[in-house]
Amino acid sequence: MNKPTKKQSPLKKYLVTCDYNLEDLVIEEIKKNIPNATEVEQFENFSHRVSFSVPSQENTTLEKILSLRSIHSVIELKAAFYLEDPTLENLKAEIMKIDLPEMETAKSFRASAERYGNHDFTSMDMAKHIGHTVILRYQTSVSLDDYEYNLRVDILGSFVFMGYQLTNDILSHRQGKYNRIERNFHHRAATKHSIAYHLLTLAGLQEGDSLLDCTCGGGTIVLEAASMFGEKIKILAGDMHERAIKGTKENLALNGFDFVEVRELNARHLDETIQDYVLENGKIDKIVCNLPFGIQSGKQVNMRGLYDQFLSSASNVLSKNGKIVVLTMRQAVFREVVFMIKKYKITKEYVTEAGGLYLHIFVLEKI
Repeated sequence: MNKPTKKQSPLKKYLVTCDYNLEDLVIEEIKKNIPNATEVEQFENFSHRVSFSVPSQENTTLEKILSLRSIHSVIELKAAFYLEDPTLENLKAEIMKIDLPEMETAKSFRASAERYGNHDFTSMDMAKHIGHTVILRYQTSVSLDDYEYNLRVDILGSFVFMGYQLTNDILSHRQGKYNRIERNFHHRAATKHSIAYHLLTLAGLQEGDSLLDCTCGGGTIVLEAASMFGEKIKILAGDMHERAIKGTKENLALNGFDFVEVRELNARHLDETIQDYVLENGKIDKIVCNLPFGIQSGKQVNMRGLYDQFLSSASNVLSKNGKIVVLTMRQAVFREVVFMIKKYKITKEYVTEAGGLYLHIFVLEKI
């Protein structure tokens, strides 16, 4: 007698947005933290987007998705299609064909839209016409503020996807329910929390490691590390500027991260300014930092000197198998210095974007 086959749960498909060119790292986090996810891939080869499917009966899955540290927003996908002729009338006609059973019982909804490419209509036009289409079919009320569902429709050239946007705030700001981090001090050149997460992940932090951020600014990297690992790792933060040190301490205190040590130090002379820390705690396992870009001075020669002194002094405090992960916009200068001083090898390099700036992530290991 044949054994009865187990009925497969229907799947829900999700789309998450993320930092430019770091989609592979987002895929890694999804696979690690959501084991039942399938079809995890860059969404239709578009940047900033990753899609995956999960069994719809898994009640805890959405909470796991919203707890991902590398993402910005989450959309539950309902449809995706190409329009041969991307006009508003054709878009409305296709949307009219898509079943949205949630709209049959919803008390209210809002329509949101984003448009990328050349079209003879605006994103506002899209939202207005999509909302009207849904009202005609389901007789559901529209509310811009008090809504049950946020119906999101995006068009990228001739490709369209639609679904329910599940997040109003950008998750990478760490101000929502999940992975929340409080802060009063905001540094003008602060790293995004999602990028800070990537930097820490690329460093390969493990329980018992020591971490140093020697240009801590407002403390984003150490705040992220503390929220991820707690007291399972040793964390040292420092900066040359008193306001940054004070602000980092204030932000850490707001979150109860009193186990993080913050002090004044000079990234050019790490072997001198943290010598006592190294003698007491041993060498540093991971150095992760957002290095100054030198935008205000515009003099790359200044950056060359900084990077040379930073990397040379860091080699004296870094453990044998330690790693350095840095974020910088001066990639050519930084790469040149790495090759020139012959103390490290570049094992990974990524290019991403933040605030209109293209930034490079370098992962270094000692030679």
